[in-house]
Amino acid sequence: MKKINLFVFAAHHLAGNIAAQRFRSLLKYLDPAKYRIFVFARESPSAMTATAAPPGTDITLFPLPGRCVGSESSAAASLLALAAAFVRPLPFLLTGGRSRARPWFVHALAEADRLCAGKLAAGERCAVIGSYSPVDALIAAAALSSRHHIACLQDFRDGLVFEPLGKPGWLRKAMRQLIEARVVAASDLVTSVSGPLVDDFRRRYPRKTAAMLPNGYDPADFAALEGDVAGSARAAAILAHEVRAGALLIGHFGRVGASDGSASKSLDYLVDALNDAVEPDANRHLLFVGELTPGEQATLRRARFPVSVLGPVERSLALQLMRRCDKLLLLTGSRASCATGKLFEYLAAGADIVCVSGVSNEATAILAQTGAGQTILTDAGTAGYDAVRGALSPHRGSARHDIATYSRIAQADRLDSWLSSMVQP
Repeated sequence: MKKINLFVFAAHHLAGNIAAQRFRSLLKYLDPAKYRIFVFARESPSAMTATAAPPGTDITLFPLPGRCVGSESSAAASLLALAAAFVRPLPFLLTGGRSRARPWFVHALAEADRLCAGKLAAGERCAVIGSYSPVDALIAAAALSSRHHIACLQDFRDGLVFEPLGKPGWLRKAMRQLIEARVVAASDLVTSVSGPLVDDFRRRYPRKTAAMLPNGYDPADFAALEGDVAGSARAAAILAHEVRAGALLIGHFGRVGASDGSASKSLDYLVDALNDAVEPDANRHLLFVGELTPGEQATLRRARFPVSVLGPVERSLALQLMRRCDKLLLLTGSRASCATGKLFEYLAAGADIVCVSGVSNEATAILAQTGAGQTILTDAGTAGYDAVRGALSPHRGSARHDIATYSRIAQADRLDSWLSSMVQP
């Protein structure tokens, strides 16, 4: 049987952050005898990003130039994306002019349109996936689906209307609602990362099918650590330089509140809790690996306990460091739908997870379900400080439950099932 051609618009696919792993670590587990995959991403200047497809796959990557609509974009900058959401042929009319000046989704659709037309002419089946954020990817997927009448899956890593990231304001809210309605209308299936988001889609779009595709961990990433002698040595050298021998190492990886500012308040609470008591024998060392905002850096400067801030590092080194931590720290804010990708890598790393959060959310529910850690809510006020210090002590938590459902291998099987049903004649 001929292969299914899968067109994936994933602007962050080549970025070095955790968002890139949503489909980067998932698509490679789709059967290469069944799927031919084309991924359209923004070109990345980062030297830490590999642009080659994984070996043993039938994946072609297209690093493309052009800007995307961001969470902080002005309403005016979003007008073309809004227009393209409503006039789906519009992007295909914009392929002329100065090449690099075009928006990213125009570049992506120019490549995808040519390939899709050829595959359909050869009698092959096609499907398309759009991955938010940015919204440009959803618009591109809707446009390609409409033009060629192919199956469409729209995936939401974050909420566009429900608990949205970015600036507030009635005009931005109205534009998000309009764009979401249009891209969802083009879909055969809507997927999202958490129960609250899926429930919201089902409530507001009762005639559409919505399903949960959580973030997850890639078993191959952790298996590769065993043979990474150079990476292991680098991680050991960093920790020997930064951390006192015998200290309880507590690691936080990735951003805190750069996308969701409410999570930064949980960092404030953590520092206040650890500063609160005089504990000369509390041999803790906090390690932050990743991008911190200026405000978060200022918060850590007032810590009265050992802290190291490494900044962003390449992914393999981050996993080496993560695996050496005694405790892993998760900081979430006021969003009920929060299920950040780092949580699932924490699960695979194996250390106890301590979550400080503004509310009970998807991440705290997963911790409870897996038995992988404990949560302290900031609304406990100073009464919760002892709980923070107790959680960040050397004792181990309870036995863990199975985390296989969050493996990318299991999730690829689920995705395959959905796609197979969507392309049936």
